[in-house]
Amino acid sequence: MRTPSSKKPAFNVVVAMAAFSTLMSACSSSGSASSMPKPILSETEVQQLRDEAGAFADRSITAWPDIDAFVADYAEDIRGADPTHSDYCCKGKDATVAYWRRWAAMSDYTINVTGMYLSADGAAYEEAWPGLWPSDYGFSVPGPRDPEGSHALDIHRFRDGQVTWGEVWYPPDENERFGFGCFAIDGCPSMQETVDRYITAWSLRASNAVAALYSRDAVFTDSLLGLEATGADEIGDLAAGRFGSAADLSIEVLGLYAWTDGHSPPTEAAPDRGRLVGVAIHYRAEVDDNGVAGVQEAITTLHLGTLHETSFDADPQGLIHIENVYHEPATLLAALQE
Repeated sequence: MRTPSSKKPAFNVVVAMAAFSTLMSACSSSGSASSMPKPILSETEVQQLRDEAGAFADRSITAWPDIDAFVADYAEDIRGADPTHSDYCCKGKDATVAYWRRWAAMSDYTINVTGMYLSADGAAYEEAWPGLWPSDYGFSVPGPRDPEGSHALDIHRFRDGQVTWGEVWYPPDENERFGFGCFAIDGCPSMQETVDRYITAWSLRASNAVAALYSRDAVFTDSLLGLEATGADEIGDLAAGRFGSAADLSIEVLGLYAWTDGHSPPTEAAPDRGRLVGVAIHYRAEVDDNGVAGVQEAITTLHLGTLHETSFDADPQGLIHIENVYHEPATLLAALQE
């Protein structure tokens, strides 16, 4: 096993502040504020969240694959979820350590963070894993080995400086290429249907259409914008305000990630095996309010059912049960400066 990469993550402070300056220039040229909702935290508080999340990523990258160092920030009661590639949840630090030891033993690979997104109590990291390839852990992958390896969305929640929750999501194109879950059979067309319905409903700010996306007991949380709602109707009531009141709203999908119910594809005897149980959407929302631009860039995670410790009860209608939103730091800071 080679030593961990010393390469700094792509979201370092210099890059983040350069992006922030670009956004600031675009916003300040109009001389007035857009109608896009602003974070409920101060600029200083957002910067602190950004710096702490970045420092955690730096420590993790430097530590890997020394698992004892890698989990130094983990709480004893940490829990985690990886429905696609594991037995769903790790409960407690010992189980989580065992999970990561299995990954570290699979191949000679490193971790590079390429994007970071924040909530009030957590962070989502887009990652590349150079050197890791499915054939290293037992899967036959057609074609030549890609030196860029695999990719993932790695999410953590924090409490008092410790990690209390972790979840890992995977790009659908890699799932399809590698033959994971329902992507091995038909590319999971329900995923694109879910994304299209979601983007259309929120773009139209149509409360009924938004409510129709969610289960009766669904929970929506966008902690940095102060938006929380429970139940389909209450979430539908957010339709008019989540992206502000400007008439000209566009939402662009920048990337997707998925959970499947295990990595094995469905069979005639087990048609529900490997079904789609979660979708994460990296999006960019823009409004134009009388020539004043407003931007949100974020990743939102949609649980299409109920996650248990060793199983997932998928919603028969593909409805969203839990949604959590993580914002790109530069756009948060730019919104506070408008």
